[in-house]
Formats: sequence, C-alpha cells, structure tokens
Amino acid sequence: MIYTLKIYRLDKRCKTGERFIKSYEFDRKDDDAMKREVNALRGCGYWDTHYRIEFAPKYKTVHNLMTGKEIQIATDTPRCCDPSSERYWSM
Repeated sequence: MIYTLKIYRLDKRCKTGERFIKSYEFDRKDDDAMKREVNALRGCGYWDTHYRIEFAPKYKTVHNLMTGKEIQIATDTPRCCDPSSERYWSM
C-alpha cells in the first residue's frame, strides 16, 4: 500500500498556526510500518514541539455510480471529481 506522509512546521505567523513543509510517498505494508517511520523521523529532528506529521493512504476504493464497478482514486480528490458522488455526474 502506498502512503502519503505530510510534514507541517508549527508557525504562529501563519493564519492556521502551521505551514506545509513537504510531502513524501512511502510504500509500506501497513499503518504500523508508517508509525515506525514517523518515530524514526522524530529521532532525526522532527520533534513534536516544532512539527506535525500526518500520514494517510494515497488511494481509496469507491464505487462508480454509473457502472457500479470499484475504482481507486486519490484520497485528496475533490468531491466534484469523485465518480462515486452525484455531483460528479450532474455537472
């Protein structure tokens, strides 16, 4: 399974209180392997007090409304581009 790992730096100057640093893709077999990867990054200088690290699967499986088939789309796909939503087919 492919995971996307995102790193944010805590920064009070930004409206959200953090700023996006970088995104990486990892090919790991499960969530535990990604948690070990995050712990390894914590030991290399990405401390909890300065950085926020999150990970999520890169793809998700959805059902196409028109055909009923299962397809894989990126996790961060907007709803208007998701074939499993009515909004996609009504535009």
